Amino acid sequence: MATIRDVAKAAGVSIATVSRALNGSTHLAPATRVKVVAAAEELGYQKDRLAAAMRTGRTGAIGLVLGDVMNPFYAMLAHCVERAVHSHKTSLVLSNAHEDGQSYENGIRSLVKQGVDGLLVVPPSRIKPGWKHPAPPEGIAMVALDREAPGTKIPSVLIDSTQAMRDMAEHLREVGYHRPAYLAGPEFCLSGQRRTEKLQEALASCGFGKLEVEYCPHEAVSAASATRALLALYRPDIIICASNQIALGVLMIAKSMGMQLGSDLGLVAIDDIPWFSVMSPAITVIDQPVDKLANLGVTVLMKQIFGAAYVPKAGDVLVAGEGAFIPRESTQGPSLSAQYAGRWLPESGKTV
Repeated sequence: MATIRDVAKAAGVSIATVSRALNGSTHLAPATRVKVVAAAEELGYQKDRLAAAMRTGRTGAIGLVLGDVMNPFYAMLAHCVERAVHSHKTSLVLSNAHEDGQSYENGIRSLVKQGVDGLLVVPPSRIKPGWKHPAPPEGIAMVALDREAPGTKIPSVLIDSTQAMRDMAEHLREVGYHRPAYLAGPEFCLSGQRRTEKLQEALASCGFGKLEVEYCPHEAVSAASATRALLALYRPDIIICASNQIALGVLMIAKSMGMQLGSDLGLVAIDDIPWFSVMSPAITVIDQPVDKLANLGVTVLMKQIFGAAYVPKAGDVLVAGEGAFIPRESTQGPSLSAQYAGRWLPESGKTV
């Protein structure tokens, strides 16, 4: 393995000059820097991160504790975070919490032991009543993404979908839906509860009555069971889903029952994924700008790591961008298809 001494010899400069060139010093002639970098690349030289950390107190690594990498939204979030982190010439270390509170806390501890300079975290949705978010480890900057971390002195960076929900509610009223239901994700997630409240307000402002809410994890199989419960107890003409994974569960049940999406049953998913727009029918969504979420989260974290004036206060919530309502074929308006019309008992709302 090449050493810094080998690079210095190949470039014809001192070891100190190699160090300055590879650490981005501006007090160096451009031609010298180019020569050193070229020699380092040719020899396959890699900096000793442990030695650098001992000198600077930083490892050049950022930790990300993710909700669940199986969720396409969080997979995309990890991609965008990694791209933003690399723009700051740092690397990313990932921990998958599987939406579980204990796994989330274990992930934080593990990344801290690995010596990360800061943490980006997606607080878990599957938690017990009364669960409290852990305080940030001493000396470690931390920023919450997508969900709030209440009661802690760390900022939360979120997407505001308030207007998108209003646009959705107006669209649903205009095309003729009357009985909305909501698959809301796990019951005790604070951010999920606030999203439910905003959705209820948006629908009420457009004249809709009571919103039926069913709770389930952000996973397709659980969402399918919750969908069956909704269809058995309350006959919705449209189901709004808190995530694309939950929407997948609804799609599974709709297919098994021979439903025509949009007419027999409307469907809206919060969070878009590429194949939603090319399905038949295409799925209506509230799209969230995940790139803006990642970029602002990384920027805020870097400001803390490098001692910027911004000091977060408990409960700080920063808005990275606004969600956008995108109407598609799955909300074309209710009209029972011939093959499906006989499967409901309208008086009781139960299937036969």
